[in-house]
Amino acid sequence: MDVTKTNFKSACRILTDVIKHSSFVAIDGEFTGLHNYVNPNAFDTPTDRYHKLRQGSMDFLLVQFGVCVFKYDGKNSRYVAHPFNFYVFPRPTLRDARDQRFLCQSSSMDFLASHGFDFNKVFREGIPYLTPSDKERMLELVRERHNMHEQGLPAPPEASPAFVSPAAKKPMEIPEKEKDFVNGVIKLVEDFINDSGKQTLSLEPCNGFRRKLTYQAVRSKFTSGLHLDTQTGENKNERFIMIRKAGEEDQKKLEQQRLKSDLDEVDEAAGFARVIQILSESGKLIIGHNMLLDIMHTLHQFSCPLPESLNEFKALATCVFPKLIDTKVMASNQPFKNMIPSTALNDLWKHLDGNQFNKPQFEVAQNYTDYTKSEQFHDAGYDAFITGQCFATMANYLGTFMTPPQKRVSPSSQLLEPFLNKVCMFRVQDIPYMNLTGKDLQPSRAHVFHVTFPQEWKGSDLYQLFGDFGPVYIGWIDSTTAFVSLSNQDRADSVLKGIEPSPLYQVISYKQYREQFPADPQPALEIPAPYHETATVAPPDIKSPPDTGYDASSSRGSRGVKRHHDSGDSTDADREVAELMHGKKHKAMDPNAKPFVSRITPPPAEQDNKDKEITPKKIDGASPNESTKKHPDKLFEEPTTW
Repeated sequence: MDVTKTNFKSACRILTDVIKHSSFVAIDGEFTGLHNYVNPNAFDTPTDRYHKLRQGSMDFLLVQFGVCVFKYDGKNSRYVAHPFNFYVFPRPTLRDARDQRFLCQSSSMDFLASHGFDFNKVFREGIPYLTPSDKERMLELVRERHNMHEQGLPAPPEASPAFVSPAAKKPMEIPEKEKDFVNGVIKLVEDFINDSGKQTLSLEPCNGFRRKLTYQAVRSKFTSGLHLDTQTGENKNERFIMIRKAGEEDQKKLEQQRLKSDLDEVDEAAGFARVIQILSESGKLIIGHNMLLDIMHTLHQFSCPLPESLNEFKALATCVFPKLIDTKVMASNQPFKNMIPSTALNDLWKHLDGNQFNKPQFEVAQNYTDYTKSEQFHDAGYDAFITGQCFATMANYLGTFMTPPQKRVSPSSQLLEPFLNKVCMFRVQDIPYMNLTGKDLQPSRAHVFHVTFPQEWKGSDLYQLFGDFGPVYIGWIDSTTAFVSLSNQDRADSVLKGIEPSPLYQVISYKQYREQFPADPQPALEIPAPYHETATVAPPDIKSPPDTGYDASSSRGSRGVKRHHDSGDSTDADREVAELMHGKKHKAMDPNAKPFVSRITPPPAEQDNKDKEITPKKIDGASPNESTKKHPDKLFEEPTTW
């Protein structure tokens, strides 16, 4: 379902209705650009990556937002999908709304155009929006104007709606060249009052200054019996004053109607932010693919400006979206990392369609765009649709590890907890994800070195400099600096001793580099109440299981009160399966498992603790040893440090 400003209100009602009994929700965004003057690096820390994206990506615009609501139909053993494709554009629908500026990246715009993106629909019919803070500012301005209008005072300036200068309370002096205009208005109003057959008078459209003069002159000359109201004509740029004959009680009613109309106008201008509120209040599991930028743009455009601190961002993200799963994190780690050759969304979707996986049946509900008939990659609604399919397919595969095996895994299953609230750190060599509800992984990086060199140098010069220490990986920072990582980590101690000092270059350890450019500290996280709730007491300490970082069985806000959409209160069709997943046969998470390893990272050193192995099962007549080729030794591998 394509959603624009024309059908936005009805789409919100439909979305609110279908999400109530849904199983999970998938999202996706399309942007006018990705990075501006900052380059993500293969050895970024989560703090580095967040700061780079915050500084170099938020000036771009999210112009299309896909939401696909999945509801499991237990009777027919299939998922029914409700895809929404929202076109979003920050049109200043109110006269005092911000006239937003944004950047476009030519490669991104060309990419969207090559995939048939409809820019006309965005710019002409895109849904406007206000952040909650902008909306509150506009509501305050409307109320202040209404109060001053009742007192016969000119409206306050936009910059400080709650302040009225002493000069503003005095009558304006009528310029000489405007006296004829004012006298003409007074004559028209006198004739209108004397004409008993007329109840309304529409003055000619004029500019804001003349309207102020009109209000002042009419209210000064005629102290009662008239109600003045500024209205917009057929041409939206033309505004005129409507005068009605009204007694004191009628005037009060008209003023209340006007106030309500102006407040409703602000609510309508808030636009797409309402969709984010619906998603947040639902408490449903939100699925995305490589979703860090999606989350950051969503919060920045529709909630509030992103905070400077990574930990404040994590608190904000989990406040708005308490439960997130990134399918790229799932596909890049156990038990899928050795089974899936590419984690790009379209490749992942096609690979999961193979016989190796038990892909569920999917059906698109009536009156929605039927994405099952053709591929429409990089259409946000379609990408959300296939992201949800990838999640459900991988979740079902986890059910094969249970005793007895389960054909379907509920989104509320504990089997999914290790992936909860972890978003992909794209193209980072040794940190596969950012943990939104706990501390991030801290690899040693003793085998990584920071190198400064002449601008003329190329990769071959760096390979030659480190040639005595085996194969290396180069993570370019800019034209004169780079990180160099040794494949043979045992040779790390000999690098600084073996490379001769030179005025041409400088080689320092990663530890020395971090001493010069420290990352932000990561204090313990406190998860606040959802942004649609108001915290009334100090937030309690959040304690998480050592192997998951999140307690899915008890989703609580900062007040320590169980939220109304907690999984235990769910009334959706997944309750039966959820109870089954929490039954006696459920295999507990193993806190002594091997490290959680990224597909692009060499395996870390073995830990001292012995693994608690899952008993191999015989599959299709194969021996236990053969069966482990399908089922890895460990379902989930997640360390606290690397």
